Amino acid sequence: MNRPTTPRGACLGVGALVGILLFSASMLTCIVTIGIWPGEAKLTAPLFCPDDKPDPYVVVDSYSRAPGETSYNFSLYCMGSRGEVEEVGFLWPCVVLTAAHGALILVIVGFFVVRGRLRRARRAVGEPGQPVSPLP
Repeated sequence: MNRPTTPRGACLGVGALVGILLFSASMLTCIVTIGIWPGEAKLTAPLFCPDDKPDPYVVVDSYSRAPGETSYNFSLYCMGSRGEVEEVGFLWPCVVLTAAHGALILVIVGFFVVRGRLRRARRAVGEPGQPVSPLP
């Protein structure tokens, strides 16, 4: 009995594409969340903040252990109406943002792939009144 097998090259190709997507989403998250707009982590507050502490704040602490060395610590806090605070941290908001950036990358790439295929299909059909060329 012959079982259909997936060629090894196809598995490696899919693995490479997933790796590229994960790397791109991670880098985009690092650049945007840490370098440009740390407040982007506030967008994840509905997932992590309890109902009694709905106000999100991203706090960036900087400290120096040695001269010329500066370290930064990012953390998402949820604050209630009476000033009570719950620290969420930064790992899980970063994971959620990385997944969202990955989905955004897939949507953008998918848009351009569909657009290119539609253009090719229009070119293959040709103009009205023109003979249709066979597909290669």
